[in-house]
Amino acid sequence: MTDNTYAEVATSILSEVGIEPLDIDLRDFPGERWLIIFVPEGSVMAAQSLAGSLERRLNENAPDEAPFAVTFRPKVTPPERVDNPTEGGPLSQPLITQLIELLEARSRTSDALPSLKYVEDPRASLGAVAASRHQLIYGRRGVGKTALLLEAKRLAERSGHVAVWMNAQSLRHLSAATAFAVVAEFVVRALVQHSGSSESEIVARLAREGEDFQRLHREGGSAGDIGARLPALNLALRSVLREGVVRLYLYLDDFYLLPRSIQPALLDYLAAMLRDCDGWMKVASIERLTRSYEPSSHTGIEIPHDASKIDLDVTLENPGSAQRFLENVLGNYITAAGIKSLPSIAKSEALARLVIASGGVPRDYLNLFASSIVFARSRSRAREVGREDVQKAAGDAARSKKRDLEQDVSSNDADALLGALERLSAFVKGEGYTYFRVNMADKGHSGYELLSQLVNLRFVHLVQASLSDQHRVGMRYEAYVLDLSEYAEVRIKRSLSILDLEGGEWTRRQTGRRGKPERLTGTKFRDTLRQSPLIAMEMLSDSAI
Repeated sequence: MTDNTYAEVATSILSEVGIEPLDIDLRDFPGERWLIIFVPEGSVMAAQSLAGSLERRLNENAPDEAPFAVTFRPKVTPPERVDNPTEGGPLSQPLITQLIELLEARSRTSDALPSLKYVEDPRASLGAVAASRHQLIYGRRGVGKTALLLEAKRLAERSGHVAVWMNAQSLRHLSAATAFAVVAEFVVRALVQHSGSSESEIVARLAREGEDFQRLHREGGSAGDIGARLPALNLALRSVLREGVVRLYLYLDDFYLLPRSIQPALLDYLAAMLRDCDGWMKVASIERLTRSYEPSSHTGIEIPHDASKIDLDVTLENPGSAQRFLENVLGNYITAAGIKSLPSIAKSEALARLVIASGGVPRDYLNLFASSIVFARSRSRAREVGREDVQKAAGDAARSKKRDLEQDVSSNDADALLGALERLSAFVKGEGYTYFRVNMADKGHSGYELLSQLVNLRFVHLVQASLSDQHRVGMRYEAYVLDLSEYAEVRIKRSLSILDLEGGEWTRRQTGRRGKPERLTGTKFRDTLRQSPLIAMEMLSDSAI
């Protein structure tokens, strides 16, 4: 069926009830086609009642092609560009409203809603993710794991490879065996669809294996059932996934959402399925919430022997590089909204404060910028986002971070982590600082595990991974800064030493004192960190989990 044919059929049926399609968009997916029809806003419900009859007519006209599914959406006219400020000030322009909506809608990526435009992170190249190697991609929430995998998936599909995307959230209530049966079913289905109308025995055998795993999925197959079927599945896949013939990439996102008790077993099943095949799994997760290998039973995949590790965990060790990357990402949204430039709506000190407030995490950065605009708009005739607006947005964001914490860990663990954060924050601020040191010799302490989880959950940010002691040879520290949400209300204590950024370089200032902040160039930054309080891990381990 040609483009003109399906458009004519749709227009004909809708015209019978007085609805005129404003636009028609066809989206092709493996084994299905979606026809998205845009109609006037008040006609959506009436049009949707005709979806079934329209689908039947379309599928009758093309019985040998992938079936149509039809959905209707209202046609929304974007606001006209306004060059002159409105009565509420420049930040009240409709284009700014459009920018806020765009940031809120597209800051979180998924297979259904990819990045507005991918900006390559200097910490991880797409070439590395495309390697013929199993990989674990680690990073905190919002650092860009999903965006990286989606771009890798797009490039893999463009090269003719088979790509299977799954989110672990849909598997989190299953056993390891049943979860594997689901993944195996998806993998086999994708490969069979890739083979098209092939009638070869190789494809037929693979299809039969897929049916077996579909049955195991429905019936909740046991570990024994899976183990008995794995050799035959692997043999069938080895006949298809050959170098230069067919390559498979399996992308498994948000792996940390699975119970840690089943993670090694599921990875073990997947590795066995793809053993000696041109098939590679790319697993995105949070490192501290992931157990990829169980040494006692030799179950799972072990780094670096069975898989390589890509670390996207963002730190503030190179704030200038982080700021440039984040402003490049934000610049795509500014351009899409039709706004002249980023400096036209935000002060330079506000953009620098955004880097601190987000800890360098792209999703937090975009969401905080949208919230900062909202706070700025509450000021009369605000012309641009200021540092105070970012500060207010960071304080408001603390609640959503704590909701994330409750989703990522059990309720008991969440209480323990929040208790540890409260004691840490109170102690550091009580000493007159917002940053602190940790003795690297304490890495094996249970309290350090708590600190690491607070870093993963973006309540604390690393600013220096290795800081020497000027007076004791061999003594080294890590230096951290509390998240801005922990000291957004700086008036709670005067003379609080705060780290800030200016032109991509660190500065220090004291709350309650006038004057320019001190630029921490050369060795001054390290000297400043050496003066910060040293945290005893015992203080955190009182709530060890």
